[in-house]
Amino acid sequence: MRVDFSFKAQNSKISPCPFAPTQIFSNSKLKTFQPSSFILSSPTHPHLPVETYPTQINIPQTLAAATAHHQAGRLSQAEQLYRQILQQQPQQVDALNLLGVIACQNGRLDEGIALYRQALALRPGYVGARENLSVALWKQGKQLIEEAIASYSQIITFQPENVQAYHNLGVILVEQGKLDEALSYYLQAVSVQPNDAAALNTIGTILQQQGKATTAIAYHRRALALRPNYPEALNSLGTALQHYGNFKEAMTCFEQALALDPQDANAHYNRSLILLTEGNYHHGFPEYEWRLRTREFPPCPFRQPLWDGSDLTGRTLLLHAEQGLGDTIQFIRYAAIVAQRGGRIVLTCHQPLMRLLSTVPELTQQVPLGYPVPNFDVYAPLMSLPGILGTTLETVPAQIPYLTPPAESNVQLAILTGLEQSHQPPLKVGIVWSGGHLYKKNQSRSCPLIHFQPLLQLPDVAYYSLQKGIAQANLAELGWDVQVQDLSPQLGDLADTAAAIAQLDLVITVDTSIAHLAGALGKPVWVLLNFLPDWRWMLHREDTPWYPTMRLFRQTEPDDWQGVLDLVSQALKLFRP
Repeated sequence: MRVDFSFKAQNSKISPCPFAPTQIFSNSKLKTFQPSSFILSSPTHPHLPVETYPTQINIPQTLAAATAHHQAGRLSQAEQLYRQILQQQPQQVDALNLLGVIACQNGRLDEGIALYRQALALRPGYVGARENLSVALWKQGKQLIEEAIASYSQIITFQPENVQAYHNLGVILVEQGKLDEALSYYLQAVSVQPNDAAALNTIGTILQQQGKATTAIAYHRRALALRPNYPEALNSLGTALQHYGNFKEAMTCFEQALALDPQDANAHYNRSLILLTEGNYHHGFPEYEWRLRTREFPPCPFRQPLWDGSDLTGRTLLLHAEQGLGDTIQFIRYAAIVAQRGGRIVLTCHQPLMRLLSTVPELTQQVPLGYPVPNFDVYAPLMSLPGILGTTLETVPAQIPYLTPPAESNVQLAILTGLEQSHQPPLKVGIVWSGGHLYKKNQSRSCPLIHFQPLLQLPDVAYYSLQKGIAQANLAELGWDVQVQDLSPQLGDLADTAAAIAQLDLVITVDTSIAHLAGALGKPVWVLLNFLPDWRWMLHREDTPWYPTMRLFRQTEPDDWQGVLDLVSQALKLFRP
């Protein structure tokens, strides 16, 4: 029997246990699932006659008494009886398994794993012990993850109808990034149990992660046909519909999820993204605060109260950079407005931004993320400031430049080969084709460098790569390392990048931190956007209220980067700094 040690299993999802969570894609976001609770099995030989055991104690009765203590939470009494059984009969597999459960409950994972393995060595087909071993291996950490995968696979071998094992194995494989393998196990779960709405919905979320939104929509609809009042499937379907710009039906899904559960943070957050994309900042930014209640965003680790926008005279406000480098650059503009409320402003932010943001005069102090912060009275996540201050589409603070490059820099732009004898100074253009790989949607926002080839055919243009990390390899692969100067060896932090941008006439970049940096410096910048870009770029417009010197070039259909770069090439022929 399955014993619940204070947690409840829900539907056919993986039931929670006291164990470090893994993550699986849900609602096109990440949702936390956890492997099953330990299994407290009934004795495997309940009907053996007493005389088959040694005579000191009655083993079936003792095992029953120990199990009763275990179920009641009296672990010490249960452990004592299990050990008495093993002292008399060392190969009693039920006692080995259940003693392993107690060891794991008490945090002695190594001991528990050894006991499970001992039981399985005596009886390889003991599914309860194997599932407990799987949970313990998972809890012990990723160094044993492959063994956990093999162990769940063994469960499926002995019990091919064990739907829970397919779910658990799918969770592990998704966390490992093995989406195809995970998908195959969820599909097997559905073949065993066709009405498994949770598996159908998870199949859809994996397909979304693989960029197969059309197929994903069909699975989410199947899940909802089985369980119409299924908030997670409504959220998942809504995010898949968003992928195609079907905001009306997506919003309906989120509203239905909220009707079922008004406190559904994922539905509120997803709803906010649609409102912001549509430019409804008045309602969108307050709704965006629900992001902090989702698992996608770690909670702020501060006990002080959240700032409500009130006067700060005599108080210290801590601004917390909660998301990426570009987000911090975009929203640090609000420091000037916050400073009008009085008080001191302390910023905690990413190390690569420290030197650049030291030019913001309103900041009293900066602290790198993860370091101890000084005493403060109230705090605000940086991206909460638009909501706190009541920003609307018409009142976006867009005074530029609000950042400046360092007064002294060693960054130098060389005159490229072939342009030394040009009749006029060449146009100096910086390019960026890929964002940071830690961002989960980086693949969709990044443009393969080969699509920039039409730009290289234009005369009197000197190109400089502002790309970090992969620049040299990408340029060398295409044989462009002579035509494009790789500046990455000179770019130690974003202050250096700002110094490079200050020497350029134009920046052409995908949606990454360099776009925000060029815009904040007041430099002409052209941003290459995928078919459904981030909310801040809205839809169907070439400009943005956030950066007056920015121009947006959008895909007209998914993945059509060549069409975007053809438009950029034509515009570049006409560009004059």
